[in-house]
Amino acid sequence: MLAGLALAVPAAAAINWRLVADGAAHGAPVAATTGYVALDRAATSGAFSARLPAAAKGKVAATDFSKTGLVVIYGEFGCRDSLIAVSSLEQHGTTLTVTLAQRQAKPGTAVCMAIFATYRILSFDKTALRRPYPTRATVTLAPA
Repeated sequence: MLAGLALAVPAAAAINWRLVADGAAHGAPVAATTGYVALDRAATSGAFSARLPAAAKGKVAATDFSKTGLVVIYGEFGCRDSLIAVSSLEQHGTTLTVTLAQRQAKPGTAVCMAIFATYRILSFDKTALRRPYPTRATVTLAPA
């Protein structure tokens, strides 16, 4: 009798987000584009904020975690950072998935080729989350 039942896999839930801060990150190059989730103040210690400049850490500290969650993304985008945009934030079970897209520079525009670590912090309304709540983030860069 159970053989005929199909278990529904919850679809990804799109989450509205807002850019809190972005810019050059501190420290050595990052090996891969990475993301970290903070649903409470304790989660902002360690890797979440280790590479953030003081101004960005101040914005993290000012967050009202009773209503708001944060995700930080670190990547080696350097001078291309202004061409990188967040196209979506979705919850897949215990993972927040951030999809980035790289826009093309306008024809005739010179773009420096320097590579260095950059960050962006996104905020979102915690009421948009479903159980089980996300504990990690993955980041993908969609092909240009």
